[in-house]
Amino acid sequence: MDSLQNILSDVRVFLYGGVRTLPLTLAGTLLILGLFTANYAILFFLIGFLVLTPILAILLNGTVGTLLESFQISAFKTKTADICRVILPFTTLQNSMGIREENVVFSTWVAMVAFFIGYIFTNGMELHNREAPSSQSPPSADIEAKVSARKSQALLAMGTVLVFALLVIRFRMYSGCENIYSIILTFLAFFSLGYGWYRMLSSVGEDRLSDLFGIANRLLPPSATDNGPIACIPMPV
Repeated sequence: MDSLQNILSDVRVFLYGGVRTLPLTLAGTLLILGLFTANYAILFFLIGFLVLTPILAILLNGTVGTLLESFQISAFKTKTADICRVILPFTTLQNSMGIREENVVFSTWVAMVAFFIGYIFTNGMELHNREAPSSQSPPSADIEAKVSARKSQALLAMGTVLVFALLVIRFRMYSGCENIYSIILTFLAFFSLGYGWYRMLSSVGEDRLSDLFGIANRLLPPSATDNGPIACIPMPV
């Protein structure tokens, strides 16, 4: 029987392995949900998460890293290995790169996680700040209760995302794949990119193409719930 120390060690390895593959795990889960439920908000989010963010992070890291090398600036230089990459390359004993030093200014892993956190946090903030549409009659107690529930859920989502961000960034710092300067710079840049991507998608369709929580699709105008009189008017044939 395994001792408690061995069990805790296995849990630690399991959690670290999950955090290492976190961007791909998020992408795979959301891709399955988006395709099987025809959720366009998830699919449009994945365009930015899986296509725009990695390409931009690789281009920025290569460009800025080359400039730092030319000016012999070592503030972003750190020891990396294949395990630090989002996708592990296929290696053998002959082509294994091992541990090497390189400038990591914009980390693809941190960029994808920061984009996800920025997008989700903005999504929750917009749902919280969104007021109920005005109508001629004062809102009923049922409508006020639903608005309060929506704002409570949005606050809970934002708080959960912040705790999630602190935990995963702490795990990533422990890995040593990036230094603190790279993590801060990448997080700020791609958190802003997630914010901007949400803003761009929310400008069309009243948040129906951007809301990952599925709340915007269920919001109805006041006219949909009005229970007014209906008159039948004869029309000429």
